[in-house]
Amino acid sequence: METGATQFGDCKPASGQKIKRRAPQPPKKPPIARDVNEHKVIPTLGMWSDQNILTMKGNLIKTIVDILVVFPDGEEQKKTVHGRKPVMDLFVELCSQYHLNPTHYTFELQYGETQQPVSYKPNTLIGTLDVQKIFLKLKVPEEKKIKRPPPKVPERTVRLVVNYLKTQKTVIRVNPEVPLQSIIPIICEKCEVSQECIVLLRDTFTGEKLELTKSLNDLGIKELYAWNNKKALPSKIHSEPTLSY
Repeated sequence: METGATQFGDCKPASGQKIKRRAPQPPKKPPIARDVNEHKVIPTLGMWSDQNILTMKGNLIKTIVDILVVFPDGEEQKKTVHGRKPVMDLFVELCSQYHLNPTHYTFELQYGETQQPVSYKPNTLIGTLDVQKIFLKLKVPEEKKIKRPPPKVPERTVRLVVNYLKTQKTVIRVNPEVPLQSIIPIICEKCEVSQECIVLLRDTFTGEKLELTKSLNDLGIKELYAWNNKKALPSKIHSEPTLSY
């Protein structure tokens, strides 16, 4: 029995035997150098986009620019300007220097070799453009739209009573401020009298002729008599003319 207990109960190894231990886990691989470099490259590119690109652009700007200014009359003058001056500032400066109104002129930049117009924005620095010539040109006036004439103000008129043919009268509307000579055609048409035969009278009692150079307002009348000068002037007419429309 002891022998059995010794075989099963006692787990200790026999003398001279060593217990085998588990092998340690392999060490973790160090981070790949390429990954580390990628992380370093990204912020570096960001720094270039935010800071160094502006510096690179600044290095491309010409500090001093020699240009030839051509005026509308063909006169040419050489001028040296700072490369960091905006195009619009240069335009205003040239107009002020030569007493030109900027609203009446336009600015055209040309390349030196190709002589092609240069596209630019008002705030573009002159040193960033390969410009050798600047043309100051008069603006071509745009075709003005045909404006409608203002509405005519209605002519002021008054009622004028015209007596004719002794017993007839009619009413016409005329401008009280124009000379009587101007309204004779209207009176003749209405009264069916020839212009060569008509005489305008203040009344038939006095037979006073009206001055044709004066207006109704000048004479202070709103009624007159149209008389045929081929007949004798009336001395007095007792019958009252009847109104005809």
